[in-house]
Amino acid sequence: MKYAICIMDGASGEPLAAHGGRTTLEAAYTPHLDALASAGQVGLARNVPEGLEPSSNVACTSICGYDPARYPIGRGALEGAALGIKLADDEVALRLNLTHVSPEGVMVSYSTDNISGEDGHALLDELAAALDDDTFTLHAGTGFRGILVVKGHPGLMDTTFAAAHNMTDELVDDYPSSGPAAGLVAAYCARAREVLAASPTNARREAAGKMRSTDVFAFWPGQRPAGMEPFRQLYGVSAGMMSGVDLLNGIAQLSSIRTWHFEGVTDGPDNDYAAQGEGALRMLEDEACDVAIIHVEAPDAEGHDGNAVGKKAAVEAIDREILSRLRAWGEGRRLRILALPDHPTPVATKRHTREPVPFVLAGPGISPNGAARLTEGEAAATGLVVEEGFRLMSHLLQ
Repeated sequence: MKYAICIMDGASGEPLAAHGGRTTLEAAYTPHLDALASAGQVGLARNVPEGLEPSSNVACTSICGYDPARYPIGRGALEGAALGIKLADDEVALRLNLTHVSPEGVMVSYSTDNISGEDGHALLDELAAALDDDTFTLHAGTGFRGILVVKGHPGLMDTTFAAAHNMTDELVDDYPSSGPAAGLVAAYCARAREVLAASPTNARREAAGKMRSTDVFAFWPGQRPAGMEPFRQLYGVSAGMMSGVDLLNGIAQLSSIRTWHFEGVTDGPDNDYAAQGEGALRMLEDEACDVAIIHVEAPDAEGHDGNAVGKKAAVEAIDREILSRLRAWGEGRRLRILALPDHPTPVATKRHTREPVPFVLAGPGISPNGAARLTEGEAAATGLVVEEGFRLMSHLLQ
């Protein structure tokens, strides 16, 4: 038996006027998801336990088969692990975003308009050259993302920071940090603003009609994680991870899941879905990969941008280019497919929520339970609810 897990990041949501009062999943044309739903089981999974932040580090840890309450790893540390950053005991890692804030103090873009990897790295390199010292070390990540490592300030773990994407179209002053290290990070961000104002990369981007990066925001602190039990040891099979996002690759690193990289797989709307679909088949054909985990970030990115059309298009592309290939590959082979969002990212609010998400599980040994589509409503109607999302892995493998 082979297994494929397709994580459609943030694909779930709420009814939208733009879709005639339907959710994105309801409005999208998804014949392959529909076929899986008709042939398999559809239900709801609660990937974010009560009391934990509704973010992908929690929800995707669940989908990968690990209880996020047992492994409370800060996202900064997870993304740092993907970059090969090894934290000392007295170091804390935070995610850092390159952003654009208006002169009036409104968060216009939490990602500097999804800045390219080349320009993002150039800006982060400029910041590191100007600001790195005995306390701060900045590492470039993917696109607009960086990792800020802070030495000697454990109070960061008791400091509350707002995520940049939760401020979109709002005054950033309405989202103050609080706690023992709030001032330390605020001072760093103020110095970064000065560097960005004089940045040659920003000047080049502005001359080309592109958005400047005006500010940085640091959040999601994490310390060196305790060892997670290797996936093979926990479940008796091997797994592989394909994602354009550092977070998922960090989860893979900590759980000893092999990471796969294919040209064109990105963290945004420019993702090459066909390349990701072909990559999934290469993973399944590898004798050392029993479980292929395919993570697609684009629906979440479009949700954060408030782009109803783009989010629907991303879901349809996943269905057309990835799930179609998985279904075709599974004809005549023993393949089980699990497809689901990690958490909802409603377009109207542009931020994550903690509600359970619909999932479909289909393949040999899985009996249908009466659903016709993978939607929030059909999933609720089946009455099948997995209250602890991390247990879905066991359902898939049993």
